[in-house]
Amino acid sequence: MTVKTKTLRKHCRALGVNLIGTPSAALTLQRRPNRPGQHGAGRRAKLSPFAMQLMETQKLKHYYGVTAKQLKRYYDRASKSKEQTNVFMVQLLERRLDNMVYRMGFSPTLRAARQMVVHRHIMVNGKNVNKPSMEVRVGDEITVRDRSKGIEKYKEWFELSEQQLGYIERDGSKMTGKLLQIPAREEIPIQVEDHLVVEYMAL
Repeated sequence: MTVKTKTLRKHCRALGVNLIGTPSAALTLQRRPNRPGQHGAGRRAKLSPFAMQLMETQKLKHYYGVTAKQLKRYYDRASKSKEQTNVFMVQLLERRLDNMVYRMGFSPTLRAARQMVVHRHIMVNGKNVNKPSMEVRVGDEITVRDRSKGIEKYKEWFELSEQQLGYIERDGSKMTGKLLQIPAREEIPIQVEDHLVVEYMAL
């Protein structure tokens, strides 16, 4: 386990949700439900409205692996749209290329998906890309490039994936995935009170 993964698991315990999405992380939460640190087993103090806004913002950042600066850009874009700000912001984050690679089952974690993109193992509509933040559009086809399809771990990850989302189509024989539609907020599998994130970002 890398230091980065250990740190993320601490965030999972601190925030009380499985931010990594793996069974092992869920087991960690089950076995060690308390917050990390020597006082973690104590009762959680009642959070102030600001603390709740901050906590939900931290959750959203960790779910999608973005920085505060990146999240602010997504918020700014969403706040200028005609759509509901909190919903549109989450939809934009959900359609990041690294997240779509993860959701389609090409990798077991978001971090692994990001590495696949950066190392040019992923193609979108037949073109090689290496930008994790690229916005995936409806109808875009994502696949592992031909030279990388022979890598055993990639084949195993895709075959063993249990991801089943209504807005995504997977083709096991071709090792491809496609975004069928913009997901409704209730379809996106994250446990975040995103309206509190918007309140925090608006401060």
